[in-house]
Order: sequence, then structure tokens, then C-alpha cells
Amino acid sequence: MGTKRMPATERKKQILASSIPVFAAHTYHGATTKALAESAGVTEALIYRYFGSKRALFLETIDHTSGRIVRGLERTIEEHEGDPQATVQACFEFYVGMLKESDHFARMFFLVLSELDQEDIREVYLPHQRRAIGLLTHKLEEWQRVGFVQSGLNIESAAWLFFGSYLVLALVQHSRDSFDVDVEKAISMAKPFFGWSSDATPGPDQPAQQGPDTPT
Repeated sequence: MGTKRMPATERKKQILASSIPVFAAHTYHGATTKALAESAGVTEALIYRYFGSKRALFLETIDHTSGRIVRGLERTIEEHEGDPQATVQACFEFYVGMLKESDHFARMFFLVLSELDQEDIREVYLPHQRRAIGLLTHKLEEWQRVGFVQSGLNIESAAWLFFGSYLVLALVQHSRDSFDVDVEKAISMAKPFFGWSSDATPGPDQPAQQGPDTPT
């Protein structure tokens, strides 16, 4: 197989990116090094040269896909600081955008969940999950103080639901049912679980309004 020369760092990124759809479609056990090499347009020897083993490559794809989703959430929340309603809208736009861009990321998430009993997978994936849950817990606590979410809502549970919304939307999409995944439908699905109140949403640099569940 002829392989076009490129810098080592770029080659490694290329192999990593091309491996995600292979693992997503065939699972770790079903994906052969031959298929991974063919997808990247390289020899099998280069797979071992850059990653050492198929398992190591698989773990890097988990790190990459999990990290991308968490970093996207962090960036989205930071860009809409001070405006809870805009933040929620943007987060679900990010979720839906990821699904419409490619179903490989959702498939990788399902694959990770099916193998979370494997210690090496836990070591790679769980730090990303903890980071996301921590971020969402902090924001939901903040939104609860300004009356955007119900005062009696269990914030830890709500953070898990918010993070898990991506998987729910992925399940809807993968079911190929009549429900077309879009941002407004996604928010309408989630709203009852969070008690979001559009009447109690402060904009940037504005004081919080008193909502029906806002403590006085």
C-alpha cells in the first residue's frame, strides 16, 4: 500500500480520526487492524508504530470523542454566561449539531457505555464525564438561585439528566422513528424534567426576575 508522507503528528491525527467510524460501526472486537489501516490509507504497521496496539488506538478514540463533547459544552456555556435561557438553547443546538454532523460520536458513546466494566475504558472516559457533571451542577445551582429552575429540584440528578440528554436524542435518532430531532423538540422534551421557567430568565447584566419558584 502506497502511503503519502506527512508529519508524524498529522499522520497520528489522521489515523485517529479515520478510526472513529470504524470502531463506531464494528465495535472494538469487530474492527480489525486491517480495516483500521484501510480506512486511514496506511499500512497496519503504521497503526502499531503510532499507537502500539489496537487497544491503545481504541482508548484514544474514546478520549477524543468524549473530550470533544465535554469541551463543546464548556465552550457553549462560557459563551452564554449570564443568560440561562440562551445557554440551554445553545447547549441543545450543540447536541443536535453533533448528531447531524455525524452519528459516529453517538455510536461511540453507546459503545463506551456497553464496556464501562473494563477498567482501562473507565480510566479514560470517566474523567470527562465527571468534568461535565461538575460543570452542569455548578450552572444548575446558579440558575436555581435566580429562579430559572425549580427551587426543589435535585441539582445532582438534574445535571445527570442534562448531560444524558445527548444520549436520549441519539437514541431517538438511531431509532429512525417519526420523531425528527431538532432543537425546539429537544428542549420541549427536557423542559418538564428541569422546571425551566422562561419568565424567570435574566439576560446578560440584568438582575434575576422573580419566578413562581424563586425563594423570597
